Amino acid sequence: MLFPKGGWETDESITEAASRETLEEAGVRGIVQGELGSWSFKSKTYDTFYEGYMFPLLVKEQLEFWPEKNFRQRVWMSAHEAREVCQHWWMKEALDILVGRLSSQKKQQIEEVMPCSLS
Repeated sequence: MLFPKGGWETDESITEAASRETLEEAGVRGIVQGELGSWSFKSKTYDTFYEGYMFPLLVKEQLEFWPEKNFRQRVWMSAHEAREVCQHWWMKEALDILVGRLSSQKKQQIEEVMPCSLS
């Protein structure tokens, strides 16, 4: 299991590249949100290290056909399931950061709407 990934062109921002790669490889469009972090990893193809950046994407549209559909299978799963089948430690770490961020946001939302009584 892999997350969509790839390089970015000189005429696009890093978030535009993340959005493009997600469309090409997974066939989804959405809103790229705050960076989860960056990790160094070794390329299997080239004997060199690269810096990878991970972003969550709030999916707004799932396409029936996309550029790499014939080469890739899109699978939706929970963060826990994704972590179990993830091949790379840095992708697992990014998932952990995302889960922590979402849990913190949910807790904050609950605290904002909880009634308060004063005596």
